Amino acid sequence: MNRLVLNLWNDLRFWPRRPRRLFQNRSATALNRYPLIFNYVQRAIGRSLPIRMLSFGCATGEEVETLRTYFPDATIKGIDINPFNIATCRRRLQRTADPKIAFEVADSARGEPAAFYDVIFCLAVLRRSGLRRRETCLPDLCFEDFDRCLGELARSLRPGGLLALRHASFRFADAAVAPAFDLVLKRPPSAREPVLFGPDNRRLRGVREDGLVFRKRGR
Repeated sequence: MNRLVLNLWNDLRFWPRRPRRLFQNRSATALNRYPLIFNYVQRAIGRSLPIRMLSFGCATGEEVETLRTYFPDATIKGIDINPFNIATCRRRLQRTADPKIAFEVADSARGEPAAFYDVIFCLAVLRRSGLRRRETCLPDLCFEDFDRCLGELARSLRPGGLLALRHASFRFADAAVAPAFDLVLKRPPSAREPVLFGPDNRRLRGVREDGLVFRKRGR
């Protein structure tokens, strides 16, 4: 079974048991999907340091697999809300037997240690497909859930650590944790801008995604 079919099958099995507040409803993923972000983090952090990384919404593990090629000495954890995705990740991990990679079923970072990770990746997770023609993201998405999720990720990130955020349905600048971060990698211009919604869950017009990588202030 190829990766695309497997991801679709995992999504179909999970859909009947999905929680009420689900973000991304598709496990679409690929190897090295965001090279601009991965290369920036590698330059900023270094390739060979024993750092800790979290792949939030890791789907079937392609992002974790990619991160291992960029960061050979990192400890990497992938978490995903879909238990069928995590089962796939663990089967693949048995083949590599990498002791510094782990996977866990989780719908948030609230169970992660405080100030623990050096880098957190949250890429194409805090969004929902099918909103492009909508004036409100309700009832599918809610800004309050986005804000809470980012707060949990920020709590798990050490001071000076990096948060990579891409393809969210809301702006990082509107989140309560935004003042605690500095933008360090801007989003390049794109012909196809993502649809964004504000804290009132209404569609925003004339604004764009505000960044790709943010550094948590402090030491």
